[in-house]
Amino acid sequence: MTPDKYPGRLILFEGPEGGGKSTLIKVMAERLRVNLGLSVVETKEPGHNTELGKRVRERLLHDKTLTNEEELRLFIEESRTDHFNVIVIPALKANKIVLCDRSSKSTLAYQYYARGMDKTDILVRDARARRNVNFDLILLLDIDPVIGLARKDRDNRFERETLEFHRKVRAGYLDMARTDVEKKWVVIDANQPLETVQALAWSAIYDFLLNSIEVITR
Repeated sequence: MTPDKYPGRLILFEGPEGGGKSTLIKVMAERLRVNLGLSVVETKEPGHNTELGKRVRERLLHDKTLTNEEELRLFIEESRTDHFNVIVIPALKANKIVLCDRSSKSTLAYQYYARGMDKTDILVRDARARRNVNFDLILLLDIDPVIGLARKDRDNRFERETLEFHRKVRAGYLDMARTDVEKKWVVIDANQPLETVQALAWSAIYDFLLNSIEVITR
């Protein structure tokens, strides 16, 4: 199936726990609005701003009875399907820049690389949930799990996973970036000073948009 293509752009922020994705998205969104005059949507998975998204996030983060399969279903069939149908695709159709905090690559990192679930099954279900819409740019905020977890309260199911689990997550992200034949991934060392991380992220986003000049000039 050919991926759907809309005039907007979808930029994904990924990485292990404690990398600073949420803070970085807010800064990048403001720069895009002020410096380039673009219309920007900030969103995240799970827990995007719909009632279903909020309910699913609560279960995923705090329901200790979830099996791996139930966890995967909530992430993909419930959260991601709703997220793309209600928020992402309408924004892309309206020629907006969507900055997304976690999505498909998190599912691969956590459920495939760390939990060992079937990769093909994940890919098929994920593509269906996204309605085959692809990410245009992926920023990986890479950080050692020991450092990243020290920044967190560790008050949800994923933050409380073992250090070995989080090392598998990080290794999964780095493997996806390393094997990226489409050159969509940009890896940023999130242990650098905040100003450096922001400068590197802004450079990557601006360079990407410069090659999508119709977005900037509309």
